[in-house]
Amino acid sequence: MPNMLAAYSRWLLLLTLMFPLLSASDLYADSATQQQKARELEALRTKIDQIKQELTSRRELHSEVVRQLQQIETRIGRQVKSLRNIKDQLKAQNRKLVRLQQEQQQLQRELADQRDLLGQQIKAAYIIGRQEFLKLLLNQQSPAALGRVSIYYDYFNRARSEQIERAIATITRLDQVETEIEAQRGELQTLLARETRQKDELEKNFRQRSQALARLRQEISSKDQQLTRLREDEKQLQQLLQGLNRELGDLLTGKDSQKRFAELRGRLTWPARGDVQKLFGQPRNAGELRWNGVLIGESAGNTVYAVAPGRVAYADWLRGYGLMIIVDHGDGYMSLYGHNQGLLKEVGTWVEADEPIAEVGSSGGRDEAGLYFEIRHNGKPTNPASWCRRTRRG
Repeated sequence: MPNMLAAYSRWLLLLTLMFPLLSASDLYADSATQQQKARELEALRTKIDQIKQELTSRRELHSEVVRQLQQIETRIGRQVKSLRNIKDQLKAQNRKLVRLQQEQQQLQRELADQRDLLGQQIKAAYIIGRQEFLKLLLNQQSPAALGRVSIYYDYFNRARSEQIERAIATITRLDQVETEIEAQRGELQTLLARETRQKDELEKNFRQRSQALARLRQEISSKDQQLTRLREDEKQLQQLLQGLNRELGDLLTGKDSQKRFAELRGRLTWPARGDVQKLFGQPRNAGELRWNGVLIGESAGNTVYAVAPGRVAYADWLRGYGLMIIVDHGDGYMSLYGHNQGLLKEVGTWVEADEPIAEVGSSGGRDEAGLYFEIRHNGKPTNPASWCRRTRRG
């Protein structure tokens, strides 16, 4: 029997020593994986920066007005993203404040109950106290009765002491909660002040944008000029997509667990609410061009969602398309979302289907808000209506 206990103890010690080693190995593997992902992400961003620089070098045709529009709309995009972050923080802080207030009310109820119970105990102690403990003992006729009285008296005192300790603990926690509530209200006030300043700055930039748009319309007054500009914009987008396909290679392959994009045809949900105002293949600019995607009419500031899992390959301003985000879905498939007023994701970020990626806007020189949406395979436009059949709700 002692030998069995000794063997069992040795096995137990061995297992105890093994588990930390396994945990350390797992942590090392996770760390190595994270470092590899970080290197891939850095390489991805470097290559995309190179593509953007190539596009910038070809922008000699861009007028000063277009450059001003780009600067203004990029500033607006940053402020929109910042405002959204502030709103998310405000929601989280408000939820925390509500939880604290609910805990405060619960503690107040508990304290009231504890005070009532303690009051009853004090009243009982006063009644017992009128008969001295020694007198109670001397009045007992038997040792058994004497023992019971002693036990009851001791139990009563301990119960009263425990109740006092619980009441003190409740009061202490209540003080802590009330202090946290005041701190939370202070943080909310700070966030609200930041939100107000951001909104004021945003309105200022929107006014500057309106002035830049007016100057841009003067520059592009004839249909021939509009056609030339549209062709230049489409050429630049094509160059961007070619650069992404050429430079990124396998860096944007999908996750192993996700479905292949081709299998999702006809089952995707549209990236935004609203009606499709311009159809794929519909004539554009008096029939000289055709739409390579669709234009969805939607209110400014509403959310744009990724239609399928993928990785953000581009998130920046592009002439004619404004603030654009491009998601690579693997196997040569990409989805494009243009004219946003704010981009919520950065290059290299993995996104899931129905995850918010942008806010609807009118960037790129549009007068009205709406989302321009394309799906391309190996750079060739395909009809989004053959992919997206589900209407977005909520």
